[in-house]
Amino acid sequence: MRPIALIPLDERPVNTRYPRMLAAIAGQTLCLPPEPILGHLRKPADFDALAAWARAQAGECAAFVASCDFVAYGNLINSRIAHSDAADALSRLRILSEINRTCPVHAFSVITRVPNANDAVEEPEYWAEWGTRLSEFSQRFGSTKPDTAGVPVPEPIRNDWLTRRLRNHTVNLALIEMAARGEIDSLLLTSDDTAPDGLPSRERDWLAYWRTLIGDALKTKVKMHPGADEVGSALIAQTINAMREKMPQVWVAYDIRGGEEIVAPYEDRPLRETVAGQIAACGCTLANSEDDADFVLGIATPSPRRADYRSEFYLSDRAEREPAYREFIAQLAQLQDSGREVALADVAYPNGVDPLLMDCLLDNGSPLTLNRLCAFGAWNTAGNTLGTVIAQAACAQGIGPADQNRQTAQNRFLAHRFLEDWGYQSVVRAAARAECERLYGSREPLPADADQQRRICLFIEEKLTVCLNRLQAVGIGIGMKLSGPVRLPWGRTFEVDFEFANTTASI
Repeated sequence: MRPIALIPLDERPVNTRYPRMLAAIAGQTLCLPPEPILGHLRKPADFDALAAWARAQAGECAAFVASCDFVAYGNLINSRIAHSDAADALSRLRILSEINRTCPVHAFSVITRVPNANDAVEEPEYWAEWGTRLSEFSQRFGSTKPDTAGVPVPEPIRNDWLTRRLRNHTVNLALIEMAARGEIDSLLLTSDDTAPDGLPSRERDWLAYWRTLIGDALKTKVKMHPGADEVGSALIAQTINAMREKMPQVWVAYDIRGGEEIVAPYEDRPLRETVAGQIAACGCTLANSEDDADFVLGIATPSPRRADYRSEFYLSDRAEREPAYREFIAQLAQLQDSGREVALADVAYPNGVDPLLMDCLLDNGSPLTLNRLCAFGAWNTAGNTLGTVIAQAACAQGIGPADQNRQTAQNRFLAHRFLEDWGYQSVVRAAARAECERLYGSREPLPADADQQRRICLFIEEKLTVCLNRLQAVGIGIGMKLSGPVRLPWGRTFEVDFEFANTTASI
C-alpha cells in the first residue's frame, strides 16, 4: 500500500507518535514532516520547509491528513497567539488545494477554545492575568441570551482576543468554502476544550448553519464534533478504512443506563452524540445490532457530578459506581468469551483512568481478559479518549495469526495506553508533582532547568516501571520494558513521552 501523509496538530507525541503507532497496527506506513521543521510549543513550524515537504509527498502518498491550524499558523498554540491575519493564513492553506489535485486531502481545523484559568502557557501572554475574566466574558456573551452587563476586561486586551477569534472564524468559513468547491476532499471542524455555552459554541453554530444551508454538497464532506488532539489518529483510521473499502460496524455498550445523556467535562453535547461523531470520524458506522458488529465499544460514562476523581465527591461516586462497574465488566467479559472483539473507553473523568475502574479490572477475580481487548483508552477529554480507542479498534481489524508485525504493533499500543492513561495519568503524575514540590518548592520543574527535568524524569521512569510490572502480571506488555529516557515534551508534567524497547514478544 502507498503511504499516508500526516501534517499534525503540533509536535507532541499524541499528535505524532500515536498516529504512527496506529498506522503500524494496520500494517500501513505513515509519513510525517521532519522533526526539525515541526516547531516546538510557541515556536511555529517552518512554513517554507513544510510546503516543500508536502509537495514532495503528494505524488508518493495515497492520501493526506492535514491540520489546518498547523498549515495556517504553525501549530495549535500559534493559532491562538500568532499576529498574522486571515489573508496570511489563507495564502498558506492554498497548498492543500494544490495537493488535493494529486491525492485526496482530509483536513481538520479547531474552533478556538476559551480556557478558564489564568495560565498563559498555551495562550496569549495576557491570559496569565485575564484568563478567567475572558472566560467569563465568553460565557456571558456566548450564550443564547447574552448578558450585556459586561465583564471588566481592558478594551485593548478584549479587542485583541476577539480579533484573533474573528480571524480564526473567518479561516474556518473559508475552509467550508474550499470543501464546497472540492478544493479539499473532506473537512472536520472540532471544538477544543469546549462547553454547551460560550463563544466557541456560538461559532460552532454559525459554521454549522452554512453547512446546513448549502446542504447535500457538504452533508458528507464537512463534519463537526468536540475534540482536538485525537483527530489525527481518527482521520488516519478513516483513511485506512477507506483504502480497505470497509466501514467497521460498532455496537456501543454503556456502563450505566442514562450515562450516555450526560455532557462530559470540556464537551458541548451529550456523550452519545460525541460517540457517534467519533465513530464517523474514524470511518466506522454504528451497528444495527450486537450480532452485526465488528467490535463492541464499552464505555464507562461520565460522572453525573461532572467532577474530577481527585475531588471531594469521589468517595460518593465510588460507592455508587462500583456495582455498575462490576456488572459492566462481566458483560464485556461475556461478549469477549463469545468471540466478540471488545474495546474499552473510560470517560468517567477527564485526564486518566477512573481508579475504581482500574481496581476492578486489575482485581484477581475480574473476568475480563485485558490483553485481549482490541483497544483501551482514558486520556484527557471524552473526545480524545473515544477517538483514539475507536481508531485503534478499527486499525486492529483483521489481524491474523501470521500478521506478526501487526500483532506486535497492537500489543505495544495497548500496553502504551494502559501504562500512560492509568500508570502515568492516574498514578505517577500526582507523585511526580509532589516530588517536584518537595525538591524545588513547585509542582512543576522549570522547563529551562536541565537538572530539574532530568531528576523528575528519572523519578517518573522508576514509578512507571513499577506500574508496568503490575500490568505484566495481568498479561499486558509481556516482555516489554521502557527504552531510553522518559521525556516531558513541553517541560511540564501534564503529558509524558516514553517508548518500549524493540521486542517481538507477544501478549
